[in-house]
Amino acid sequence: MRRFFLTLQEIHLFLDRLACLRCPFCGAVGTLVRHGYIRWFRSPEDNGIRAWRIHCNKRLDGSGCGRAPSVRLGDSIPRRCFDAQQLWTFIRALLKARSIKAAWEEAGIPMSLETGYRLYRHLNRCQSVLRTHLCARAPPPKIKAGVPLFQMLAHLKEVFGNHNPIRAYQVHFQKSVLAQA
Repeated sequence: MRRFFLTLQEIHLFLDRLACLRCPFCGAVGTLVRHGYIRWFRSPEDNGIRAWRIHCNKRLDGSGCGRAPSVRLGDSIPRRCFDAQQLWTFIRALLKARSIKAAWEEAGIPMSLETGYRLYRHLNRCQSVLRTHLCARAPPPKIKAGVPLFQMLAHLKEVFGNHNPIRAYQVHFQKSVLAQA
């Protein structure tokens, strides 16, 4: 089941044919129904829908698992209060400045600096998954030396371009860029 989409129109087309789809958890067909939204509040001007929830309906006959997956635009990062563009701005600044504090300030994400340090550690922990996916798409770039995380981020940039590779990664592989498995 697709989890990341490029446009709202793709999401609405997907949601219109839920009754024909198989649940990604239990495999039951015909049990998926729309369940609501995951909303977010970034600022007083920017408040809206972050993801659409789907519910695998438990029926009297025992089919369905009751779990609730979600579908979202590729710009949305699951369980984070910032989007793919802000994350890419942080990564670009990190590649340029090589300082987490300077990169976090340049990205302009309205959260504490400690969040930037946690995000950096999280990127380090999930880089093996990212490297595996990226190597399946293209060989890594030739970089002489450096921090392994920066080599992986340069590989991400080379594979998906410079515009918004985070969104492109999530839509292509149907996994969050911050997934560890």
